[in-house]
Amino acid sequence: MATTQVDAVEIKCTLSGTSLQPAMSSFSLADPDRTRKLWFFDSVDLALGRPRLLGTGIILRLRRKEDGPGESTIKLRPARAKLLVGDFAAGANRFGKSYSVEYDWAHDPILAASMNADVDCEAADKIVRLVEPTEDRYSHDQLRFLDEAGPPPPDPFAGLRPAGPITSDRWDDIGEGPLATLRAERWTYGTKQKQFLELSLQATDLADGMRRRDALLKDLARRSLQPDPAGANKTETVLLDLLLGPGRHALSPSQ
Repeated sequence: MATTQVDAVEIKCTLSGTSLQPAMSSFSLADPDRTRKLWFFDSVDLALGRPRLLGTGIILRLRRKEDGPGESTIKLRPARAKLLVGDFAAGANRFGKSYSVEYDWAHDPILAASMNADVDCEAADKIVRLVEPTEDRYSHDQLRFLDEAGPPPPDPFAGLRPAGPITSDRWDDIGEGPLATLRAERWTYGTKQKQFLELSLQATDLADGMRRRDALLKDLARRSLQPDPAGANKTETVLLDLLLGPGRHALSPSQ
């Protein structure tokens, strides 16, 4: 198992299909603590039939309040450990809470690094409308992160399309005992209002992550809830659905 230094480990578990509503009921998820709108941005690689940036490990995202300010994110997943050095090393504290290096752990730990930046209403509107030049909508630190820690593909902002809006409903601290800080997030998107429910839990390192992941899986089994099998995570599935259309996935993305 990889041992790259990280700021945290994020344990994730997705429930969809026939498992979603039983999970909502089991955890008593009614009125969410917070609701946001999400957009992702990518372009389609016609030769491969899948999102171009996602295939290189780059995720561009905007999260915002309804018609309000928001937060833009550039995320590398998988990130390359040998490029996460200097300002971009875990624990460097060069960018405060705007930057983090984590393991995303659904079925296997995947190294990820992300840089956030606050955006006002006008900037958020321009990002959603893809007002050119698109790279001007991201901060200097974000662009430097993409350039130095990517490395980015040629013309990463060329031909982008918005994938969204996605409604994100979140509930905090829904678990009990060692799972007290468990968080739930439901995504609703598309004309058919497709939904996912993701449960997530933070750990300090991989050993702690293993213990917390085992505890979460045991709790779900106790509730007779079956997590989704290994395969595409929710970001990958949503991008494929919104950019290519449901049922048109040319590849099965690896977790």
